Amino acid sequence: MGTTPSESQYREADAAPAGLRVFINYRHHDIGLGAQLLYERLADRFGGENVFLDARSLQPGVNWLESIKSHRASCDVLLALIGPRWISIMKDRDHAALATPADDYVRLELQYALKAESGIRVIPVLVGDDVPFVAEALPMSLRALARIEAAQVRPKLLDQDIAHLISQIEAIAREQPSSDPEPVRNGGNTNKVGAAAPQPDATHWDLVLKQFVNEGNLVLFLGPRLPTGHPGPPDAGRRLGDSEEIAASLARRFGIERSRLDLPQVAQYVYVTMGRSDLCRELRQLLTAECEPGPVHRFLARLPGTLKRLHADNRYQLIVTTNFDRSLEQAFDEEGEPYDLAVYMASGRDQGKFVHFPPDEGVPKPIADPNSYTELPIGLDYELERTVIVKIHGAVDGKVGNYRWRENYVVTEDHYIDYLSKSPIESLVPVQVLDKLRESHCLFLGYTMRDWNLRVFLKRIWEGSLGARSWAVEPDPDILEKDFWAQSNVDLYAADLADYVGQLQGQLAARKLASDKP
Repeated sequence: MGTTPSESQYREADAAPAGLRVFINYRHHDIGLGAQLLYERLADRFGGENVFLDARSLQPGVNWLESIKSHRASCDVLLALIGPRWISIMKDRDHAALATPADDYVRLELQYALKAESGIRVIPVLVGDDVPFVAEALPMSLRALARIEAAQVRPKLLDQDIAHLISQIEAIAREQPSSDPEPVRNGGNTNKVGAAAPQPDATHWDLVLKQFVNEGNLVLFLGPRLPTGHPGPPDAGRRLGDSEEIAASLARRFGIERSRLDLPQVAQYVYVTMGRSDLCRELRQLLTAECEPGPVHRFLARLPGTLKRLHADNRYQLIVTTNFDRSLEQAFDEEGEPYDLAVYMASGRDQGKFVHFPPDEGVPKPIADPNSYTELPIGLDYELERTVIVKIHGAVDGKVGNYRWRENYVVTEDHYIDYLSKSPIESLVPVQVLDKLRESHCLFLGYTMRDWNLRVFLKRIWEGSLGARSWAVEPDPDILEKDFWAQSNVDLYAADLADYVGQLQGQLAARKLASDKP
């Protein structure tokens, strides 16, 4: 490609901003070749390593979806390339998804980047002449895109328009601070731990590993405050599975002003004032915008293989989660590790029941009589034949085989009252899960005792304190947290959750090294 006058002008200008990262979002069947041409011009200016285009940047043998998500989350500028067929393709995908649900990754990338907490500057770029692009034609989750001043790339003014776009990107780079702030992880919690609880010590590791490896008698409870799966802007540590973040997003969307954002209260307000459909639509947009597995999810997905290499007989865990998103299941899917899934159905034909989904998209089994259902892979001795994931508050819209669910959330105050108080726990939770919980030690990750719905659930399961010594881990707990957990016979430890599972993995590796010695 020859050097045009426009290129000469910006080549002679100041050096390209160091480290500025640009992500190109586009639809292959809309402007595939145009995206590659733009990539070449941007790579000339900013360096190929700093410009991401899937067709040019993905390397053979990598997980393409994970790589795209990682680059998107760590970019500074996202260019949304919009050609003449962009809107029609999106609408066609939406209609097709009614029969066969499938993710529209172009749309999900934009929804993620448009959120204020992403820290990403989005520039819509209209590629071509007279490109149709009006807010009324866009779904609600993308209408913010139409409020951003769009750049243009027109065939007759190609060099001039690209030079102008490059100048816009450079202006954004000049707005950025000269030095990067200290990274913030897990919603503002750094590796600092509070004085209210001790850090995990040798005694703690021995007790937890005994239940993991030797006894197979540890149940994992995963809450909404787990760390995200990849680096990003400073606020990226707060994942959208975090109940406080969901509450804050709902409050912004519906103009709710509260000093403390409690998700059940905010969701109740939206439900009463706007209706179920508005609440569920917003939740679906929030929960599908980002569900990348984090270090806790990946540790658990790799755990059966790790225990197999340790020659441990007890390789599988019961994992109970109050989260709606698919981060945990995605981590297991990517590892190729089979699992049974039990989801509480808050709506639909099986409302009020759990539905059991065996691995490999087997026939779904509604659990009509929880007190007699014995199809989960949990033996009479409480040992598991496979990992079992139980989603006790429902799940974001999804599909397993031919079974679909929508608007499936236990999220408002009324939902929790109906769910937790109207019937005996034995008529709700499958007996195999209930017995396993009552006979096991528990490890709580990603919770605080401010999650009152968790406290109610624990009280109904154990009718007071847990029967076996259990543990909870929080990044920076206070005295109140410690007292709350102590009332339930749970020892509280202070640790960053990503560091915690990293140390746990190291303890398992040390056990393997010790077992390998002659």
